[in-house]
Amino acid sequence: MGRASLRRRVTVAGVGVVALVVVALDAFVYLTLRDRMESNLGQVLDAREQLVGQLGEELSAEALSDRLDDLGLRAVVRTGDGRVLHSRGVAEPTETLPAGGDEGEALEGRVVPLADGGEVAVLASRAAIDETLQRLLLLAGVGTVVVIVLAYALLARTSAVVLRPVRDVAVTARRIGAGRSGERLSSRPHDVELAEMVAAFNEMLDALEAAVERSQALEQASREFLADAAHQLRTPIAGIRASVGTLLRTDDPDDHNRMLDHLARESARTARLLSSLLRVAQLDRRQPPALQHASVAELVGMVVERQRTLAPHLSFTVDGADDTVVVIDRDGIHEAISNLLDNAVRHAAATIRVTTATDTDAITVRVADDGPGVPPHQQERVFDRFVSLDGGGSGLGLAIARGIAEQHGGWLSYTDGAFVLRLPRSGRGPGSA
Repeated sequence: MGRASLRRRVTVAGVGVVALVVVALDAFVYLTLRDRMESNLGQVLDAREQLVGQLGEELSAEALSDRLDDLGLRAVVRTGDGRVLHSRGVAEPTETLPAGGDEGEALEGRVVPLADGGEVAVLASRAAIDETLQRLLLLAGVGTVVVIVLAYALLARTSAVVLRPVRDVAVTARRIGAGRSGERLSSRPHDVELAEMVAAFNEMLDALEAAVERSQALEQASREFLADAAHQLRTPIAGIRASVGTLLRTDDPDDHNRMLDHLARESARTARLLSSLLRVAQLDRRQPPALQHASVAELVGMVVERQRTLAPHLSFTVDGADDTVVVIDRDGIHEAISNLLDNAVRHAAATIRVTTATDTDAITVRVADDGPGVPPHQQERVFDRFVSLDGGGSGLGLAIARGIAEQHGGWLSYTDGAFVLRLPRSGRGPGSA
């Protein structure tokens, strides 16, 4: 079965409603007029019945028949001895009182008994009623057809105008599908419902385009990430291959020991790089952190103690440590603080200072060292992936630390010669209400 267009269905439905209303109105007018005319006919017969009753008390049957004939009233009189007299306009009577006119005209009658045993049938014509009702039916039928035709024409035109925005939506959608992504529906401020539809459609298009742009940006970022990761892994893997090749070719014990040491360092470097790459990929998935109650000061103390062991030539100072417990991802924040301390150890000349501060909304960790610091024009670039200003490390530590901070709904920046990590105490991530 073929599908009718929405315009045709709206038009047909509208015409159906109009036809139903017109037919109901025609029926109401017909029945009302018929009842009114029937009531008037009954009143006429009542008046004639009353007149005949009054005259019958004064006149004989023959005289009453003549009198009614003179008054122009149609009547049939049957005398007490059985004779039947009729006035003009009444067909020849039979044994029963007549109900028809001379030419088969329909008559309505009432029977009035007489004192001498006879009776009189007073009659009234139904011709006017029947003719009027027939003419009304004809006019109503023609009028109904005309109204339906006009309604169809008007509704077809009206539905085309009303449904034009729907067609515009389809046309705009096809244009967007063909690549014209900037297409939008024009606003209709004077039509509330259409204005809402247009606004919702345009908002949907904006959201879709934004999603496409984000997807393209993520795809581009993924490509760049894979390219950078391959570049970063190429060097340690090449070193490992070279060390293995040297081990297979030399019998010198010193070369063996030197290559094994080099192989161990490159393997450890590769393991750290792979771990960092996996962490970056995890952050890119934007998974919510595994929150739990923990003390940031305790984590700072653990990281500082580890760094004191690894870098005994440096002096570490911890200020403002307390036992304030906040809701965080313990392992993630431990990694972020470790990355900040690793960066400080690599650049500090002699001293590293870690300051922890807590207020009503957040807890702040400030890591400063007496190294050269970050140039002003590099203070944001230093957080980009695979960026290492001194050429050491993988260039992922600070990027991972900022990603963990943002995962917690906080931030990490370089301010006044120090890296400042700020975390909300509530543990709400960036997408929380």
